[in-house]
Amino acid sequence: MVPARFLLGSRSRSRETKAISGPEAAPTVVDHVETHPKAEVNLTNILVEMQPGNIVVYKFIDEASGRLIQQIPSEAMLNLSQSVEGAKDKKRS
Repeated sequence: MVPARFLLGSRSRSRETKAISGPEAAPTVVDHVETHPKAEVNLTNILVEMQPGNIVVYKFIDEASGRLIQQIPSEAMLNLSQSVEGAKDKKRS
């Protein structure tokens, strides 16, 4: 077992600290921040329609102007599917 006087003696020692000053100090870092103007937000409404024959049509409409941006399936594809369905009905009769 270690005598108590040795433990106390080891704790009483102080550590030396040095302050850094002058040219030894670290250089100041300055961050560079770029800012960009906010982009205009174009709001788009999505309209979903169910047409005869269980065909789902998605229409993307510009909210500001009310114009149709895109339609899926396109109007040409809808016309084609209607003509095909019409031909099937004629064969059945």
